[in-house]
Amino acid sequence: MRIDTTELRKGLSETGRFVLSHHVPAEFYRCYSPVVFGRRVHICARCAGVYPGIGAGVLATLGGPEVAPATVVFLVALLPVPSLVDWSVTTFSSRRGYNPVRTVTGFLLGCGYGLAIAHLLFESMVGLLGIGVGYAILAGILLYYSW
Repeated sequence: MRIDTTELRKGLSETGRFVLSHHVPAEFYRCYSPVVFGRRVHICARCAGVYPGIGAGVLATLGGPEVAPATVVFLVALLPVPSLVDWSVTTFSSRRGYNPVRTVTGFLLGCGYGLAIAHLLFESMVGLLGIGVGYAILAGILLYYSW
């Protein structure tokens, strides 16, 4: 059986630019845009903080001091708030915002994700799913109104 990779290559060429940034060209101001090997790449400023934040949250859980479950719940609920506020302000107003703010708030968001994932997987804190569902519903509502 021979697999035709034509469609796969075509799809990757059309979507490859979204690997580091999910923004369309009109929103590239929300990205860092360094030149790498002679090509300009766009890296989402918030995601540049989210992914290291996830790692930090997981590492803090695995290698950090023991934290009371109530503190974990508080942090998981609170850490995403600055990112949500920053995104809402720049989406629903004429303010463009600042990439360093996006990165810092993204890092806090990522820390919340990392703490939640690690405590869910390693400590079986299933109640953290409720916080995630709550944020997912809120984000869905805000995204609906942003279009």
